[in-house]
Amino acid sequence: MAIDNKKLTIAFVPRSLDNPIFLDAFEKSQQQAVQLGIKLEWVSSFTYDAEKQISIIKSLIKQQVDGMIVSVNNTPDYIEVINQAVAAGIPVATFDADAPDSKRLFHIGIDNYKAGQATARGLLKVLRQEGIDYQGQAKKLQMMIMTGVRGALNLDSRIAGFSDTIADSNIVLSDIVENQDNVNLSVELLEQYLQKNPQIDIIFFAGGWPFYVPAEALPNFQKWAAEGGIAVGIDIFYDALLLEQRGLLKYLVGQDMSAMGSRGLLALYNYLIEGEKPPEYIETGLEIADKNNLKQLLQTHQPWRVK
Repeated sequence: MAIDNKKLTIAFVPRSLDNPIFLDAFEKSQQQAVQLGIKLEWVSSFTYDAEKQISIIKSLIKQQVDGMIVSVNNTPDYIEVINQAVAAGIPVATFDADAPDSKRLFHIGIDNYKAGQATARGLLKVLRQEGIDYQGQAKKLQMMIMTGVRGALNLDSRIAGFSDTIADSNIVLSDIVENQDNVNLSVELLEQYLQKNPQIDIIFFAGGWPFYVPAEALPNFQKWAAEGGIAVGIDIFYDALLLEQRGLLKYLVGQDMSAMGSRGLLALYNYLIEGEKPPEYIETGLEIADKNNLKQLLQTHQPWRVK
């Protein structure tokens, strides 16, 4: 596919507008759009809602945008609407969360299974440093996993990679808590869970939903961590690093949202203008935050409120 008209409109559709993790993708895609001389639409529902997001994608099809980059689930309704866009001559790429069973052009993001593995290896490293036995059979270590929505391929892949890596340990899964990809709800659920289950040993956050608030907004989480609870998770940004500095989080694995925004837009642009077909999967790298590089990362990751 190649077109001559460079006055393109490309739509970015994140999963929601209330999750600040997408802000880096927004900022870099906007900068890239200015450089390319194209119009960028950044549109989604405020909180995650599958029906509303699908409705937005349908409206973009009616508007006849030139291309879309969307973060979606690999479910029949999402697959159907992506295929509708493609049938209408609108190429669709995915970022962050993929729908590989659809006719999307390419996906850009991290290898989520590897991210889960990396987080689990970080957890085992922390347990060794803390002198906690994760191989003995006398006492099981109880773990809770917080995720967004079950069925989201990226989150399920992270959980699978994490679970496979700790399979030979004495860590056992007690609960999976779903926060519906809602930042405010994630904080409420985390605090409620720890109030009822203070004995839990480990928490794995498959995403950074509750990391956007100061430690003071998480009194039960603070108390739990101070009493020896070990929390690790995926997503690195300034507020999450502050929680790690305070000791509430012990190990973080980050994804490069900036690259998803800029490289994703450029790849779709080159396809539309030059007919240059991108690889089906464009992998962005992982970033690690532990006590060894925390100070440096706090200097390189700026607070979003001052960007």
